Amino acid sequence: RCRLRERGAEMDTYDKRLVLAGVLTALFMITLSGLTLAGGAACVMAKYHGETLDYELVFGKAHPDDAQEAAKDALRERGYGNYYRNLDVMRPQAASFLDSAYVIVIRSEFVDVRGKPRSAMGCGFSDQSYTDAELEAVRDLQQHYWGWKPDRHRYRVVRKFTY
Repeated sequence: RCRLRERGAEMDTYDKRLVLAGVLTALFMITLSGLTLAGGAACVMAKYHGETLDYELVFGKAHPDDAQEAAKDALRERGYGNYYRNLDVMRPQAASFLDSAYVIVIRSEFVDVRGKPRSAMGCGFSDQSYTDAELEAVRDLQQHYWGWKPDRHRYRVVRKFTY
């Protein structure tokens, strides 16, 4: 009877070690997969008085924040960091964690309800198809310009590629 208890206690300790080793291995694999699969892309717009003046799309970075900063730097080099009366007109829009993606950038030029000419752009990323990327670009444009309606104002594809 004593031997069974001792043996049972040894098995409990062994089982605990095995479970701990399994948990640590799983955490390591999750962390490793997160690091290796993380991708970064971002789309930043230069906007002023209802007009989208320019945009920069950066991909292939370790994280979307890195891509966003690189896009801002590129726009800054083109003079948008210190625009009219020292204004920073750069606005981050879409970002993606995808390592590879279908990408679509759209632009719409339209007249708003007050009769003023406007322009707006949207970026979309998808790991499935160009169609899904275009839907994301339309959602992105709508999210950043609420008065824009795709059926009324229309849009055109400015850029279409994969990375």
